[in-house]
Amino acid sequence: MQKKTYESTIVVSFESSSMGNTAELVFPPSGEIIDGWQRIVGILEVPSGYEDGVIVIKLNCKNRERLDCFFDDIRFLPYNGNLKSFVYDSDNSKLMAELDENNYATFYEYDQEGGLIRVKKETEKGIMTIQESRSSNAK
Repeated sequence: MQKKTYESTIVVSFESSSMGNTAELVFPPSGEIIDGWQRIVGILEVPSGYEDGVIVIKLNCKNRERLDCFFDDIRFLPYNGNLKSFVYDSDNSKLMAELDENNYATFYEYDQEGGLIRVKKETEKGIMTIQESRSSNAK
């Protein structure tokens, strides 16, 4: 039987010397598990009373399971904002992936000569190939 959800959370704590205590926000995973990954999404609002002075914000990734756990693509953006992220190969500087505003990836695969041969898109149903091409030079 496939797992419905992971038992990992992200805990964001706010510390302020003027408040004398710590406030915490806990973000659990939500949505479907896609290719072994599950999203954790939340609205991060500074708690009342913590607006003034110096605030220390700590991010704690918690894993309550006995399995390996990886947290990837942690992104902060304004509530009404939009964000795209790009991943490049460190060896050849080619675009390897593009993450859209919902953090779904588009993957780019290249042949030995550096030509684009495949584009895959991550969806709620898994990763789907959306474009594929082959080319060769006459010998």
